[in-house]
Amino acid sequence: MKAENREESFVKLFAANERHLRAFVRSTGLGWNEVDEVIQNVSLVMWRKWAEFDPGSDFLAWGRVIARFEVLKVRRSFARDRHVFSEDLMERLADKAEEVRSSDRHREALDRCLEQLPKKSRDFINVAYHSDRSIKDIAMALGKTPTAFYKTLDRIRKKLQICIEGRLETGGSL
Repeated sequence: MKAENREESFVKLFAANERHLRAFVRSTGLGWNEVDEVIQNVSLVMWRKWAEFDPGSDFLAWGRVIARFEVLKVRRSFARDRHVFSEDLMERLADKAEEVRSSDRHREALDRCLEQLPKKSRDFINVAYHSDRSIKDIAMALGKTPTAFYKTLDRIRKKLQICIEGRLETGGSL
């Protein structure tokens, strides 16, 4: 395989599977910043080992194996934090995530359900999940206590969960 074809093949496969790898890493309980770090490391490891990859095998499965090891590295780096899942639980979460390959349907259902939320709830979700600020800072900016912020976020999540489950049960027609 020519060098440029080899590089192009990797980039195409990685781009096509990055969101699945990201969802897999996120399912292990890491925060968004850690997920970004892991995905960056996964891409580097995959590139370095690209010559070892069998073109007839499953790129995503290969990436998940590498991602699992990278997640464990990050997990070990902050193992003393009492808010971090145990390695055993992270392994079980990773195993479960590998069983679920219908992430496209779930993502589509989530997108549709987010569209159905009132604007205020969508804005709340956006600030909660797309901000680099701490929950305390976000809550204060919204005039809420962190506890009230979490309760509001929990209510919105429950609405989303009900909506997503309904869409998945009906094949997305809700």
